[in-house]
Amino acid sequence: MKPVLKYLLLNLVFILSFDTASAKELVDKIAASISSDVLLLSEVKNFTARIDRPGSIDETLLLGMPVETLKSSRTEQLNYLLREKILDSEIRRLGMTASESQVDGEMTQMAKRNHLGASEFSEYLKNQGYTLDEYRKVLKTRIERQGFYEREIVSKLRITDEDALSYFQAKNPKYQPTVGEFKIAQIFFSAKKGGLEGALNRAKAAREKLDTGEKFETLANQLDETPGANQDGFLGSFKSGEFLPELEKSIVALNENQVSGILRGPSGFHIIKLLSKKNVMDPEFLRVKENIKAGLIQQNFDRQLKNWFELKKLDANLKIYENAAE
Repeated sequence: MKPVLKYLLLNLVFILSFDTASAKELVDKIAASISSDVLLLSEVKNFTARIDRPGSIDETLLLGMPVETLKSSRTEQLNYLLREKILDSEIRRLGMTASESQVDGEMTQMAKRNHLGASEFSEYLKNQGYTLDEYRKVLKTRIERQGFYEREIVSKLRITDEDALSYFQAKNPKYQPTVGEFKIAQIFFSAKKGGLEGALNRAKAAREKLDTGEKFETLANQLDETPGANQDGFLGSFKSGEFLPELEKSIVALNENQVSGILRGPSGFHIIKLLSKKNVMDPEFLRVKENIKAGLIQQNFDRQLKNWFELKKLDANLKIYENAAE
């Protein structure tokens, strides 16, 4: 199970849909209308009492807002109720309503997970403040919303290992990846030909040509003094620690396809091109990588869901009536 799905499944708690009988609708006032759906003023006025009922708040629909803020702000209560209406209306429009068999199956699994028989399960729900029928409505809503979140939001999120590493590096500014393997080409100037000064002068002349735009490979084929030199100056692949220590630090600091300055070696001077390198992941990063990805998915989920609601509110012909937020 994806980390964010597990997180949502464990943390989502859902609100009951209150029956509004025809007789009540005749005397109740409309607080807001959303397309063909309505939010009744009684739902808004009774919402504070609902907040304190266990399992009555869908924490996902808080969009990161503390529940204490919801308790104290009538405006936020109204916004929360509107999000419920918009979401449940969209679920119906998409035909994502849960079947009775799905609800039955989930009820059975819940009882099994808690090692409860039918009568014990009913008593457990009663202690939570629910009748069996009321909790079936809660569970039906949970299944529907979970399916919506997975299909319409989570499935469209893309968090890569590179995203996680960038986050890790931002939180650990002193972190430096360890290079495990690198591949290089070089133009080498041997001190055996004219001594160190002569080798340095030849290296400077080559570096000047590179600075004026001549290709590294062309100069390597013309000037490289490596014994048994390969085409284009290719020297080989090396694991970290296998190359000359006095040169390796400068080499791995290069970006791929970048050419170094003149580097002093024990027997002459080198101009090196880093062809490729493979970084070794920090064990500490590997330990926390999946947790970081789960956190990034959750952050992106919250942002995407918030954006979805804003777009839906624009399309929903939303109208809030006088006194709705008082």
